[in-house]
Amino acid sequence: MYSIDFFHNKNLTDSKEIVNVIAKKLNIPSSTIKNVSIEKKSLDARKKKDIKWFYRVNFECTKTLKRGVKRVIPEKVPSLIIKGLQNKKVVIVGMGPCGIFACLRLAMNGAKCIIIERGSKIEERIRDVKTFFTTRTLNEESNIQFGEGGAGTFSDGKLTTRTKSPYHSFVFDEFIKAGAPEEIRYLSNPHIGTDKLRVVIKNLRNKLLSLGVEIYFNERFEKLILDKDRNVRGIITSTREIFCDSVILATGYSARDTYEILYEQGVFMEPKGFAMGFRMELPQKKIDEIQYGKVSKSLPPAEFFLNCHFKDKGLSVYTFCMCPGGIIVPACSKKGFLVLNGMSYYKRSGFFGNSAVVISLNPEIWGKSIFGGLELQKKVELDSFVAGGRDYTAPAVTTKDFIEERVSTSLRKASYPFGVKPFPIWEIFKEWKDFFKKAIIDFDRKMKGIISEDVLLLASETRTSTPIRIKRGEDGMSVNTKNLYPCGEGAGYAGGIVTSAVDGLKIVEKII
Repeated sequence: MYSIDFFHNKNLTDSKEIVNVIAKKLNIPSSTIKNVSIEKKSLDARKKKDIKWFYRVNFECTKTLKRGVKRVIPEKVPSLIIKGLQNKKVVIVGMGPCGIFACLRLAMNGAKCIIIERGSKIEERIRDVKTFFTTRTLNEESNIQFGEGGAGTFSDGKLTTRTKSPYHSFVFDEFIKAGAPEEIRYLSNPHIGTDKLRVVIKNLRNKLLSLGVEIYFNERFEKLILDKDRNVRGIITSTREIFCDSVILATGYSARDTYEILYEQGVFMEPKGFAMGFRMELPQKKIDEIQYGKVSKSLPPAEFFLNCHFKDKGLSVYTFCMCPGGIIVPACSKKGFLVLNGMSYYKRSGFFGNSAVVISLNPEIWGKSIFGGLELQKKVELDSFVAGGRDYTAPAVTTKDFIEERVSTSLRKASYPFGVKPFPIWEIFKEWKDFFKKAIIDFDRKMKGIISEDVLLLASETRTSTPIRIKRGEDGMSVNTKNLYPCGEGAGYAGGIVTSAVDGLKIVEKII
């Protein structure tokens, strides 16, 4: 197997085109090139007058090549087969990516698996979300946060991760088998899109059912069943008792009542840093012009990532979860609290792009109390709800207004379904107002046009990650509760779809 790197001014989508490019670069007949596969593909827009695509392509060749290529040894993918699970009965609490992939590996190895999901299956969940968008009537158990697929189902479906794991290929393979586009294997910033992800989740559910998994929707976890030695023997849900050998806790970061239940039962947890702030929205065409210098239908909707560090304070303000061509959505899970997030469809063809603008916070800010971070989140969400008029309208200002600390009497129409209301949102983040102002000025220096009357800041984005970690040991179990395996984003051990899925796969190894 050989590998070759090259730049090309065209977005190559056909394997024959790629073969011809390789043949021309190496001066060999195209007929000698076999089994072509793209390993990596990214857009290089550093030179706006010379934007090119970068490719790393693996291929086989009937000729022996010495120049312009390198030999590749295919990465060894770890086996997912584990012996000793055939007689295990495992309950998985939560059906986001962590719970799905943990259950998939368990079931593949003969374990009896039961999934408990407090929300609805995806078909019903879609209807519940649509009802909220049209009537402002929130279903607290089935919404953008709770339900089959987890919070990521109603997002951009980003698969970017800074981690390296031999399990990534398995996760991507399963997504593709379930209906995700093949390109997620090699794009530098892959995404599925909320529309395609909904199909993927349904197909993954059907695969689990075919493996004998029992799935209970609209079933809320209420309590662990513990013996006198703090061994987990099962769980109590809103409708039944289930006895089992192990419990995998994969609840996601919005199940605040679950944290409280576990804490009351003595499960050890500790405070953890997280970030929160605003959602920033600007015309996608403007982003494209800033990033590319020109707008072309041949280029994908542009993205950006900006950060500003305050080293002396140990804080950073940065953009997060950028959704090109997307919309801002109310990601609420409790009536009377306002939470925002971004969502994109696969084609990312919307008029606006949006991104979180958040500040990193550490437990010292809330005195390292266990629930101090959660209480801070709640306060910001409540303040945002009240500021918007108590009907899920989002309080907002332009970035220009934010810097000048003034409020325009009217704002442009936003993608947010409930509309926006002018409000001095810096008052919601009084302690960190100056950090946000300095960061936005720095962002505008890096991307001229960020400070503008057509760029909106909406309050507030609070659910970037959990402010609590349910501590586990080297054996994967809770440090003081045996047979309880906390994992994924809700336990504080992952961030994003791929890392959560991998954490779920790896936790299965610990159950042995």
